[in-house]
Amino acid sequence: MLGTEPQVVQAYVESGQAKIIFWPVLNYGDPSLLSTTTAECVARQDIDAFWELHRYLFQNQADLWSAGRDYFVGAAAAVGADPEAFAACYDEGDAQDHVLQLDAMRRERGIFSQPVFDINGQLLHGSQSFDTFAAVIDAALAADG
Repeated sequence: MLGTEPQVVQAYVESGQAKIIFWPVLNYGDPSLLSTTTAECVARQDIDAFWELHRYLFQNQADLWSAGRDYFVGAAAAVGADPEAFAACYDEGDAQDHVLQLDAMRRERGIFSQPVFDINGQLLHGSQSFDTFAAVIDAALAADG
């Protein structure tokens, strides 16, 4: 999605026709859980910082296998999150519980791979071109119209 995301945002999100909602996929053990908890805590402070952190973590995936709390506090601070508020969120456990609940809901829907995009109930599996997204979004908009 990172390749086509800017186009989708420009064409549909900025105009208010669509919104992008991140849904966690915890298929890689602690690295998935800790990075997604980090994203949740950052989102609670600033949704724009969440998307910046999302890009940062995606671009630095190799670091996540050995990343610990200090790495994630630093990553959150790097995107403008308040480090003390972030650390409190990260440590308290509520954000991690929420992430685990969302992941369980995803699994209950039968979604086990990534990426998967849900556009009004139509699932697109794997990376897709902008044209594919546009066709599905346009059809959904027309149906809602």
